[in-house]
Amino acid sequence: MERRNFITGLAGLVLSGAAASKAEAATWVFLGKRKVNGLIDHDTIAVGAGAGTFDKIRLKVTGNDLMILDLDVKYGNGRHDDIPVRLLIPQGGTTRVLDLRYTNRFIAHVDFTYGKFPNGRGTTWVELWGRR
Repeated sequence: MERRNFITGLAGLVLSGAAASKAEAATWVFLGKRKVNGLIDHDTIAVGAGAGTFDKIRLKVTGNDLMILDLDVKYGNGRHDDIPVRLLIPQGGTTRVLDLRYTNRFIAHVDFTYGKFPNGRGTTWVELWGRR
């Protein structure tokens, strides 16, 4: 009888952990993407009020490796967050989760500065994701 209770409890813990992971993943929202050319450059991803408000963001890079230098998150009320990243993101990789200061404002757009990627072949895309 004790063994059955132990197994039932263990199964409950495993299932609740899986549900929490699924709920965590469901909170990330795709906000837009931009094709980049790989030279030292600056680009913008427009978001707008229709997307809502977010407390965290991250970038995902596809196609090639890319050096993300700096982010400037502009809010609808004119304020902004300057977030230094300075990270070489491998193809398919993401930045760390970046906390936003003004979580009660919508993101108007995100400006980002990036550097030349090492392999430089093909198209590189930067995706912006937000978490509520």
